Amino acid sequence: MSTNPYVTSKRTSSKGNQNKWYSGGYWYKEDALGYEALAEVLVSRLLEKTSSSSFVKYEYVSHEQGGRLVHCCRSISFLEQGEERLISIQRLFQLRRGRNLASVCASIPDVSAKIRFVSETIEELTGMGNFGAHLKTVLTVDALFLNEDRHFHNIAVIQRKDGTFREAPVFDNGAAFFSDMIADYPLEMHLDDCFEKIQAKPFSIDFDEQLDATESLYPEPEFRAWFTIHDVEQVLSEFKGIYEDRILDRVEEMARRQMRKYDYIFKEKI
Repeated sequence: MSTNPYVTSKRTSSKGNQNKWYSGGYWYKEDALGYEALAEVLVSRLLEKTSSSSFVKYEYVSHEQGGRLVHCCRSISFLEQGEERLISIQRLFQLRRGRNLASVCASIPDVSAKIRFVSETIEELTGMGNFGAHLKTVLTVDALFLNEDRHFHNIAVIQRKDGTFREAPVFDNGAAFFSDMIADYPLEMHLDDCFEKIQAKPFSIDFDEQLDATESLYPEPEFRAWFTIHDVEQVLSEFKGIYEDRILDRVEEMARRQMRKYDYIFKEKI
């Protein structure tokens, strides 16, 4: 699919220089460090076969710029009628408490205590209930797909015009699947070394430590998945000729490893 959207607003992503803009009811994001668009599309397509009911759906698009093909993904704006804005929990905490949420969490030594503090604080600031279960879903998705860029700016809530809030869907998964092949995970790097190098956010550098903490704090509801490696292969086949075969092969092998590691979340054993 090809498009050359009129850029109405532009900003950059947390990992550096990924261009983002809004046009015609869609948010667009360009690849900057590797294959972020592939990662976004694959994660969202696989989440369709999980117990998560609230996530952003991405599709691949491209456009020409300066004589070169630029890979992008896009998603429909998920603000509904009567909703005013998406606000990160970092920004919300700064506005209401006048402090930096990441800095406050850094002063709390225990991972479970960090998660409980954030959950209870956001519930207090918004009037929502069970924000911890939402954090559990987000951190499960990050662990399963190895999204290394889950900072407090892409965990968010949606504020309605009447002042009430709801949880934002899971979004911004472009750093999954070792997509940053320019700065951190070059294609020449052995996959074992990629697994060894990657670090989680925002409560711990260890994905499993975060996941174990949320599963202990908020056992219900359980996150379940029923996609198969065939589903992964099907999505990747749609990117044949768009991205290099060795990129697609790396993503497939990573998916296989993660599905074996977290087989307990799947409806049936792999």
